[in-house]
Amino acid sequence: MDEYPEKRMYLYDFTDGRKHHLKKIISFIMTGTLLFALTACGGNPQPSNTAQNTEEGSSAPEQEERTEIQDSSIEEPEDAVTSEAAEQNNILVAYFSQTGNTETIASQIAEYTGGELFHVETVTVYPDEYNDLIEVAKQEQDNDERPQLAAALENMDGYQTIFIGFPNWWGTMPMAMFTFLESYDFAGKTVIPFCTHEGSALGRSERDIAELVPEAELLEGMAIRGSNVDRAEDDVVSWLEGLGFYNPADGD
Repeated sequence: MDEYPEKRMYLYDFTDGRKHHLKKIISFIMTGTLLFALTACGGNPQPSNTAQNTEEGSSAPEQEERTEIQDSSIEEPEDAVTSEAAEQNNILVAYFSQTGNTETIASQIAEYTGGELFHVETVTVYPDEYNDLIEVAKQEQDNDERPQLAAALENMDGYQTIFIGFPNWWGTMPMAMFTFLESYDFAGKTVIPFCTHEGSALGRSERDIAELVPEAELLEGMAIRGSNVDRAEDDVVSWLEGLGFYNPADGD
């Protein structure tokens, strides 16, 4: 039994070494398998997180886009309001004034409607003295004259509503206003008269205006006694509110 002790030792060492080698191989395989499994298991959440991050990242622009859409929808009424205001502001307040009374009322109308003022003036200046003035006015009316105006309105097409102001001379408008009304096309426009007077109110001026601009819509006029001009502002406001044209610039 003690023969070839070295051989026996060799065989023993070989067998034990083989077993040890096999154990290393098996351990290596198991370790590799375990590492692969751990790598696979540990790597799976990462794409999921990446996908989640991508979804969260992509949701932000969508949210911003929705916000922009909502903001634009909120701005629409402002655009509508702006457009409506522009339409309401195509108002002209054209007036003839000799002593300043009619000009005072015209300025109030312009202030409370957002309209533009246009002072109708004649080339020939009327006399300041009262008796001389009424004599000239009577002569013009009797002769059905059309006094030449000092300036022309270049953009009448830009106005839809025209307030026509004047003092009552001999029961109607000064003849200068006849010239003004005959100088432009009022078809399809809205015409609203107002006057200052000392007892005759609008007289026959509304009838004369209707004959001069038959294709215009004529609304109810207002007459303010000259002696009451300085305290007539409330009356002007009430009249404009009744017509639906009260639109002060300050929003009051």
